[in-house]
Amino acid sequence: MKIYNKKVFASGIFMVALGVLNLMADGINHTVDANGLVLAAALFLFGFGAIMRSLSKQMAREDKLEQLDERNRLIALKSKSRSFQLTQGIIFALMLILLVMGKLSGYEGFVAMGTGLAFAFAISMFTELFTYLYYESKN
Repeated sequence: MKIYNKKVFASGIFMVALGVLNLMADGINHTVDANGLVLAAALFLFGFGAIMRSLSKQMAREDKLEQLDERNRLIALKSKSRSFQLTQGIIFALMLILLVMGKLSGYEGFVAMGTGLAFAFAISMFTELFTYLYYESKN
């Protein structure tokens, strides 16, 4: 058998391994329940499905064409951009809320969490700036 799409094959193996590890952990802890079994079954199904797709020449070719399609790439870029903007907004709002809560209550834990989110927000802003400058210089 030849592997035609190595990334999909690796993700399939990873999902199957997670399913096995989930069952092993549940068995060792004697906590086998319906949720764990459903999760393991889903991991096995998706994992074996991904493995079968990676071993089929036709399906691997369809997957690669799907990835290279301009419309799909545009949608992926738009969704990543929008999710980044939403994440920045949520981080900023949580930062403000936590800093105000820390100021009003006097609890330093809120201030520490707000400061951590301020660092994350600053990193995201600098990352956005540097990537913008990088791609602007490329064009």
